[in-house]
Amino acid sequence: MEHPGRARRILPLLSAAGAAIAVAVGLLVAACASARSQAPGAAGSGFTFAVIGDTGYFPQEEPWVDNLLADIDRDAGLAFVVHVGDLSSPRFSCAGETLARRLAQFRASVHPVVYTPGDNDWTDCHDPAVEGGDPFERLANLRTMFFGGDRTHGQRTFALTRQSQGPDAAFARYRENVRWDMGGVTFLTLHVTGSNNGLGRTPQGDQEHAERTRATLAWLRQGFEHARARNSRAVAVLQQANPFPEFTPFPGEAQTPSGYAELRTALQQEAAGFGKPVVLIHGDSHFFRVDKPLSPRRVRGKQVTPALENFTRVETFGSPYHHWVHVTADASDPQVFTFRQRLVGANVARPQ
Repeated sequence: MEHPGRARRILPLLSAAGAAIAVAVGLLVAACASARSQAPGAAGSGFTFAVIGDTGYFPQEEPWVDNLLADIDRDAGLAFVVHVGDLSSPRFSCAGETLARRLAQFRASVHPVVYTPGDNDWTDCHDPAVEGGDPFERLANLRTMFFGGDRTHGQRTFALTRQSQGPDAAFARYRENVRWDMGGVTFLTLHVTGSNNGLGRTPQGDQEHAERTRATLAWLRQGFEHARARNSRAVAVLQQANPFPEFTPFPGEAQTPSGYAELRTALQQEAAGFGKPVVLIHGDSHFFRVDKPLSPRRVRGKQVTPALENFTRVETFGSPYHHWVHVTADASDPQVFTFRQRLVGANVARPQ
């Protein structure tokens, strides 16, 4: 998401002080994320993958995107890479040239690449002054460009199951919602974007939001049904939007109605019913963190909401911080997932 005022604040954030704060926060979160932090490549009997998102918001950040992707390519042990949306800021991501560049980068990746759309990639393309000012035309173009086949991007690929392949004709357009299984873990992507998931701007947008939400909830439930049928050890859900804006470092005005209310309810129900580790991985607010937003919270006095300790949320880095999250998934580990920050040396701001 390109948050209000972010464009005005972004360059000051590139100062060494801003970078130091972000790195310090990241180190603290990483320390709390797992008592079992492993050395790079120490995956045991499991596998590892990379998560990135909210990349290259401005042309001057393109060298950092190149550094980021090169750093990931050098990690030969990765099974795949997931980009959780926002290929750039709307003023650039809505244009065909930027999309073509990102697609070429995905195809050139040493590792398989899975991508799920962000709001900057189509939802926010409504400014007539921006090239590609029609969000719905941009969405159709995005689906054609990035979701034409049934395999990942990258020099190495693997097969994906798409929601569009299912028997329900109402969901035939949602090629971007995909699922795959690896090492006892079921992965699924959901097309859920920032900017309140497209709700509340226009009647046409509200209708699109309602239809896409129906598809999203159906795909989420099918994913958990699939995981139970396979006796998967864990489920990983990947999307762009941060559905917990109340825990955002830079919260905007509350959106009423929320574009994420139904998803949050469904996530809580499915994770509770599954009973094994579930992780939601997203971008959107550009703040690396690992936490449990559905854990108990005080309501009145000593009353608390039911615990949901098997649910973890991970958010990856975002512009102007072009780093990535290294995830180990090991079905022999009771917690399955271990999360580590990976700072790209060439992208760390140096004191001047």
